[in-house]
Amino acid sequence: MKLYVIRHGQSETNATGCYTGHLQIPLTEQGIKDAEGVRPFLRGIKFDKIYSSDLIRAKKTAETAIPGCVYEETPQLREIDHGTLRGKNIMKCREEYGEKLAKSRAAIDYSAFGGETKEVFYGRVQEFLDNVASSGYETVAAFSHAGVLRTMLDIVLATGISRSKVRCRNCAIAVFEYTDGVWYLDSWINTTEM
Repeated sequence: MKLYVIRHGQSETNATGCYTGHLQIPLTEQGIKDAEGVRPFLRGIKFDKIYSSDLIRAKKTAETAIPGCVYEETPQLREIDHGTLRGKNIMKCREEYGEKLAKSRAAIDYSAFGGETKEVFYGRVQEFLDNVASSGYETVAAFSHAGVLRTMLDIVLATGISRSKVRCRNCAIAVFEYTDGVWYLDSWINTTEM
């Protein structure tokens, strides 16, 4: 089976350099264009099932990239919860919280700010992958977030790749394949660079 995971288009907080996490933030005009740009990559693919994060930026990306699609919303595909950092400018937070924030980012653990731990975040992403693997579907699309895509890479490749080493542009597409009980990375496309 193949799983196409698509990051949402540019959101208002992406454009302003703010933490978003679980906030319900809409796409910008550029975000709509990003999502429209995904259409050629997905055109002609018959998806047995389409999932979306229950956050508006992912849902709007799904609706724009695959007009008329029917999808199932799931909180399993939400971005990591940044807690009290939500909506705050990333650079200002770095200045204000310094080493505390640096440690949280490095550990992918925002519990110091009332957010999610790496274990909880990775657990729900792993649960989604397990559910898809056992679903019996052949071709699945999932509209989600950069953190989820990077987490899937970590899980599938079992490498702990530094997040700063993976460019996950808005509307990037990762294609994972599940064969004989094992997940593989099939391809990675940064659609906004094409």
